[in-house]
Amino acid sequence: MTGASDGNSRGTDISDSASDLTRMTDAGPEALAAYYDKWAQSYDADLPRMGYDAPKRAAAIMVEHGVPFDAPVLDAGCGTGLTGLELSKAGYRDITGIDLSLESLQAAEAKGVYRHLKKRDMNKTLAFGDNGFAAVQCIGTLTYVREIKQLFSEFCRVVKRGGVVCFTQRTDLYDDAFTKAIQATTKARKWELISHSEPMPYLPNHEDFADKKHIFYDVYRVK
Repeated sequence: MTGASDGNSRGTDISDSASDLTRMTDAGPEALAAYYDKWAQSYDADLPRMGYDAPKRAAAIMVEHGVPFDAPVLDAGCGTGLTGLELSKAGYRDITGIDLSLESLQAAEAKGVYRHLKKRDMNKTLAFGDNGFAAVQCIGTLTYVREIKQLFSEFCRVVKRGGVVCFTQRTDLYDDAFTKAIQATTKARKWELISHSEPMPYLPNHEDFADKKHIFYDVYRVK
């Protein structure tokens, strides 16, 4: 799942769904699920055309920070499974994916890299037990999450102590409210910062992003 924007490509052929992203920024769960259900058919073709490489970067972060290859990893907002596919290529074998779109989850299942796939709304409590994962990644999804502080707390609950939380957020959405949610989670001693990246390319072949909108990669250690 990728965050919304205005929707014109720069010299690339993308689907109508990809060109209509901006209308979904404030969409509710039902509308969002319906939108990504429709886009699932062309999503895997559209994203590379727009220069999207966040799944590969995120998988490299998991390796860099020592997440064991046989450890359970939660791919939160897995979409059609591009993120899980890169985790699998990196060597990870115990991946659970969650997403709001059933059609996207079916596309993810077809890739054969997930141990479990679940339909979940990340604005609600995650239906997993405590300390069940060694790491969680949430890539290109936080645009749509309204309960950011609650979600961060949930990540820290389901990931065991010493585990890794990695997420991306668009630079234009890394605002005061988002920063306060991070700070509140840190103040509650639920995690500690490992790294905060420089602004990185997001959709460089998309004229509404290109050099105008980038993403940060944040990595935290659960306490």
